[in-house]
Amino acid sequence: MHQTYSILEKLWLFIKLSTPMCITQFSLVGGTFIAIFLTGQYSTIDLAGVATGYNLWLLFYIFAQGTLMGITPIISQLLGANKTEDISKIFYQGLYIGTGLAAMILLIGVLGLKPLLLFLNLDPAASEVCIDYLKAFALGLFPLLWVNTLRNTVDAHGLTHYSMAIVLTSFFINIFLNYSLIFGHFGFPEIGGVGAGYGIAGASWTNFILFSAVLLFHPKLKHYHVFKDLFGPRWNYIREQLQVGIPIGLSIFLEASIFSIAGLLMVHFGSAVVAAHQSVISFTNVFYCLPLSIAMATTIAVGYELGAGRYQEAIQYSYISRILAIVISIIICSFTFTHMDSISALFTNDPEVYSLIYSFLGYGVFFAAIDAVGTPLQGILRGYKDVTPVFYISLISYWGVCFPTAYYLATYSDYGPFGVWIGLLASVAVAGILFTFRAWYIQHYKPKHSSQSKV
Repeated sequence: MHQTYSILEKLWLFIKLSTPMCITQFSLVGGTFIAIFLTGQYSTIDLAGVATGYNLWLLFYIFAQGTLMGITPIISQLLGANKTEDISKIFYQGLYIGTGLAAMILLIGVLGLKPLLLFLNLDPAASEVCIDYLKAFALGLFPLLWVNTLRNTVDAHGLTHYSMAIVLTSFFINIFLNYSLIFGHFGFPEIGGVGAGYGIAGASWTNFILFSAVLLFHPKLKHYHVFKDLFGPRWNYIREQLQVGIPIGLSIFLEASIFSIAGLLMVHFGSAVVAAHQSVISFTNVFYCLPLSIAMATTIAVGYELGAGRYQEAIQYSYISRILAIVISIIICSFTFTHMDSISALFTNDPEVYSLIYSFLGYGVFFAAIDAVGTPLQGILRGYKDVTPVFYISLISYWGVCFPTAYYLATYSDYGPFGVWIGLLASVAVAGILFTFRAWYIQHYKPKHSSQSKV
């Protein structure tokens, strides 16, 4: 990041910042998609076990990842204020927080996994695959969370192209390990879906090693002397990161968990409806990488300008991000509405499922478009470190609006499964409106709110 002096300069810098982040997010989503796809090609039992294991650890990881995102606005504001002497100490506190969260997830898995699988009544063979998959995945759990601190530190310095290159490298390693271990190619043993767990672990260690190398040797980062000058836990630094990060983690968790609830509501309408619903959700998740990347870049840009005391510049970056998001939402709508036949056919050969996907896509495209407008607003508020209201808005929108609306319409009306999608649409619409009002308030009535780091 650096100071800019015109709107065009800001636009160009923002595009350079967000584009690698977008490719990074597509790589992260793509790795999971390919692992699930390859496991499904191997066997249905392995797919059931891996999919169950993946969904179990994903919600915990989403919360942990969001909590570790608290370091981004803190470092961005310090860089903008040219107060970099504490960044190495803050970096270590992020590693300590990641270690604690990884240990917590591991303990929950050791104590609760088998009872939970019994409660879910998962097929015994699939349960065995699930347990072995999570054991393999656990080998990479600690570096998986450490990497969040490393990557957020690198991204906060505007070096998002390094993150892109590293994640792409680990993406291809993940694919290689998945293909080799699931099917037993290139001299590797054939271990089925469990190989997907080793693939994630291998990719996580690859990311950790490469990001560590960037922090050790890059000219903009090596003066921090990370992994050379060691700092113990400092509660004041940990407290600030948690104050910023926990509301972010809870907000993301609330948003992600409502999709799980929506999937459970669809179960009552039969397997064809479930398959169609999950297909459309997968489609919208791919497009979600675009507004998510814009939101992450917005946090960095807004935080940097606030740290430098350039409040009007921060507002300009927020409008740039929102305009780009609106353009993206228009492109998403146009593309989907003109390709609904081919998109529906991509997911299934079953005429009944095809018809349902085609019907759900109309809801899904508006969901993706509205979400593309609302998501960058969260990035703006995180740049201001105004994260607690984001949590309350998420709670109101996803559990106060979405769940009761979806449940009532799906259960007590003639809308059936379409009522679930109406509930999802209502939630993102309410969230977008509330995020808009909050961003307007924080920028025009409290422009200096949380604009400086406390440390």
